[in-house]
Amino acid sequence: MIDRQRVWALMRKDWLEISRNKQAIAPLAIVPLLFAAIIPAAVILVGNGGLLRTSVNGLQSFLDNLPDGIVPSGYTVEQTVVHTVIIYFLAPFFLLIPVMVATIVGSSSFVGEKERRTVEGLLYTPLTNRELVLGKVLVSVVPSVLVTWVSFVVYTVVVNSLGASVMGGLFFPTWSWVVLVVVLVPLVSFLATSLIVAVSGRSKTMQGAQSTAVVIILPVVGLLIGQATGLMLFDITVALVAALVLLAIDVAAFFLVVKQFHRERVITSL
Repeated sequence: MIDRQRVWALMRKDWLEISRNKQAIAPLAIVPLLFAAIIPAAVILVGNGGLLRTSVNGLQSFLDNLPDGIVPSGYTVEQTVVHTVIIYFLAPFFLLIPVMVATIVGSSSFVGEKERRTVEGLLYTPLTNRELVLGKVLVSVVPSVLVTWVSFVVYTVVVNSLGASVMGGLFFPTWSWVVLVVVLVPLVSFLATSLIVAVSGRSKTMQGAQSTAVVIILPVVGLLIGQATGLMLFDITVALVAALVLLAIDVAAFFLVVKQFHRERVITSL
């Protein structure tokens, strides 16, 4: 059984320490601001120009390979660009936000404890291995999910405010975005943090622990390539299938991390 009070106490301790590290907090606003406000605003404001399609890698190919029926009939070129980019093309990019936050926060789990020379005291607490790993994972998952949800709200306000006149009314969000934000974002964040926590237990630097984020980014890149080539579109079906697969992987990854976690190994790696 997991003692929730002990897990919560560990999470509060880590959040307090992270809040004191301004260098770790500052970058958390850059990527969310880019994806939630700057890029969608640019898409809507210059959506009818050829500059957008030529300057964004893969966008023209994405538009050329759109399946039939994706764009409502009667849409102008400008409406087609705005509709497809806002609803489909930018969707996978939002999965990078929880990975980024998880990387920054999660990489300071055991490695941060080592650098602050507090890891030995932590390992000798009554926390079980499962409680310790779960606490370290949730320390990263909670802020990464919250940052992404706030970014989604900003994205929704921006695209509807600027795009209502272009599209003839409110057109966002869609059901695929609801699944992405409510289900996929927590699952991606949990998986990214679990891998980072597993590696950080053996790493001596935060940079070494952060390198594991590449493993999570690769499937997102694959989804982007699939969309650009027309092989796969991020719709409700893809979102639901991805959610089921990620759920199974998350459960397996967590128990594997707990099983492979050895306190003696962490201490000897100091």
